[in-house]
Amino acid sequence: MRRQGSIVGPRTWMSWLLLAVFVALACVSAMLWRAQAQRQNDQAFAAQAASVGASVTTAVRRMDDLTLSARTMLANDPGLTNEEFASWYASMGVTKRFRGVAGFGYTKIVRHPASPVYPPGKRPYYCLPMIGVSGPGMAETLNDAAVPGYDLCQISKLLVETRDTGQFSAYVTSAGHGHEMFEVVAPVYRGGGVPTTIPERRARATGWIIGLFDSEPILKSAVAGQTGVSVTLEREHSSAPETRVPTGAGAAYRTLSETLGSPSIARFGGDPIGASLTRRITVQADGRWTVTVSRAAPNGISSPGVQAALVFGVWLVMGLLAFGLVQVLARGRARALRMVEEKTGQLRHQALHDALTGLPNRALIMDRAEQMLAHARRNGTEASAMFMDLDGFKGVNDTFGHPVGDELLRTVAARIGQVLRETDTIGRLGGDEFVVLVEGGAAQIAERILEVLREPFDLGTGSEISLTTSIGIATGDREAAKDLLRDADIALYEAKGAGRNRYAEFRHEMHIAAHDRLALENDLRGAITRDELFLVYQPILDLDTGQVTAVEALLRWQHSTRGLVPPTEFIALAEESGLIVDIGAWVLSTACRQAAAWVANGTPTRMSVNVSARQLDDPSLLETVSRALRDTGLDGDHLILEITETALMRDPAAAADLLRRLRTHGVHVAIDDFGTGYSSLAYLQQLPVDSLKIDRTFIAASARSRESDPLIQTLVQLGRSLGLRTVAEGIEDEAQLAYLRELGCDAGQGYLFAPPLEVAALERVLADQAAVIA
Repeated sequence: MRRQGSIVGPRTWMSWLLLAVFVALACVSAMLWRAQAQRQNDQAFAAQAASVGASVTTAVRRMDDLTLSARTMLANDPGLTNEEFASWYASMGVTKRFRGVAGFGYTKIVRHPASPVYPPGKRPYYCLPMIGVSGPGMAETLNDAAVPGYDLCQISKLLVETRDTGQFSAYVTSAGHGHEMFEVVAPVYRGGGVPTTIPERRARATGWIIGLFDSEPILKSAVAGQTGVSVTLEREHSSAPETRVPTGAGAAYRTLSETLGSPSIARFGGDPIGASLTRRITVQADGRWTVTVSRAAPNGISSPGVQAALVFGVWLVMGLLAFGLVQVLARGRARALRMVEEKTGQLRHQALHDALTGLPNRALIMDRAEQMLAHARRNGTEASAMFMDLDGFKGVNDTFGHPVGDELLRTVAARIGQVLRETDTIGRLGGDEFVVLVEGGAAQIAERILEVLREPFDLGTGSEISLTTSIGIATGDREAAKDLLRDADIALYEAKGAGRNRYAEFRHEMHIAAHDRLALENDLRGAITRDELFLVYQPILDLDTGQVTAVEALLRWQHSTRGLVPPTEFIALAEESGLIVDIGAWVLSTACRQAAAWVANGTPTRMSVNVSARQLDDPSLLETVSRALRDTGLDGDHLILEITETALMRDPAAAADLLRRLRTHGVHVAIDDFGTGYSSLAYLQQLPVDSLKIDRTFIAASARSRESDPLIQTLVQLGRSLGLRTVAEGIEDEAQLAYLRELGCDAGQGYLFAPPLEVAALERVLADQAAVIA
């Protein structure tokens, strides 16, 4: 018994000792878990605060842009009436598009007032409120802020200061409904722009545009969708001389010193109880502003303390249940901790990196960009973001499949990484979009990237793949990384528009152009439902007989406010946005309906309709053509589909199969802009087409130089050798017509015969032709 006790005692003592060690380790695990959870909560809130701050910054800057727009209009037309100003306000759709706009007023510099002013007295000039327009429910507040007859330059020195500096100013006021407001004062100079010297600014100043903004809806719209946070917009305190409003000038005014002594503008979402996490973000917009984002400390299962307690409890229960296996569990615990840490690291890596290339994803890129901006501010360096995507990547995916496309993206990422410095960062945002962050030398790095990506890629497809890239560069300090990447993206669009395979650096006017392009795209989305689109028709004549054999349907857009928008401005936009598919279906249906009407009236004429590259890629194109013929009752023999040579040559085999299926409906097919692409004669022989349309650029060149004549002759002879009808576009003079007839070109169109005509005018042409034939 004594020997047994001697064995059990030490083992029991050792078990208790090991259990105590296990409990101590459980405490350590709980503390580590608590620290990890706290870091994760802090990171999540930092990201949320950055998002809210960026949204508020954008909302405030939209007010700045709107004020700048009003100032520009008044600078070009200082004599604008109140009715014209209100009409501009309504046409901008301010109430719907800009949340928090309470109204605008215009205070004009008047040299000889037509009525008494307050304070009285003879002065070189007077600053009198002239026109204004208010948002819903804000008329009383705006009237208080713009009392007629008061010389505002005698009330506040702020107007004179802004006129001399040429900069926007802002100050706080109150509204009748209890909201805190702020007014943005912008000087207006004759002819627009800000003169470079104070004497010039004083000479060219015509007045001030004063925008009144309600901060509460601005914040409410900026943080829409955010939960569990409160946000405050404040104006930083600064010293300023007191300038008091005379008695009776309006209850809306306070002294400037009182205003700056009450910096709080608006608070949205309340003040969470126990808000231990707070992030402050400084916003530069019409003065100094501060956005404060707060969130209550996590509670319940989200609390690091609760999670730590649960971890400790789980470990303790496991220890008690396995009291006899403490030593084994101790070894297992270390193994489990390693697994948890590895899994956490994997999850963290997956959350911040692209799964395909292993590069930083959008979230990590945004964080790195913020760090780069902060570092550049501290060290006086130049921060740049390069936004790039691959030209022709979609064609690679469509031709070789997604596995080859994925391998191409990995190879592209590796090549770009080879030309970067250790301090540079490359990331992938998705698809074929990459971002590179650099400090200094952005243009040189962009040149190296363009050069290395021009080299062919051998991906085991049997042939080398060649593509290029377009790069947009934004350089300089920004309030947030989001702004820097946004400007780089705008510059990328400029690079693509300039012909691709190049880089473009951001300029401020690009932002305005992008804004206009977005507005035009939004308007184009509803152009069909608003009946703003219409068709005109240009006759196609037989060059031997002079008779109209067909007409080409051409799309036009009569915008409600912009007027007639040139096709060069909206056709490419429709292509890029994908709207061309719906618009093309409408054009096809409308053109077929008109052709069917001409057939019914006894003037049968073939209708030629353009099909874009995006429509050619649309799987529903065949059904769209079939439905248009079926719904309008038009025989397929009266319809010609014009498809550009470049679109057909992207995938000739697939194009040939689609054209053969289209031909089953009896329709004719013409290759448009022939001669501008790089067609193989072997492919041309395989395509089931009826005619070739020689591009107008060759016809126009023949009038300037006889060197282009052999090319036109070759194109006509090529069409004849293939048994195809040839149609020349852009015939504008008799010499061109005579030469084309001499070559044996079958048909032509151009201003020599007739411009694009509306239905009534074209029907008169057809009627005259019918009378001559009769």
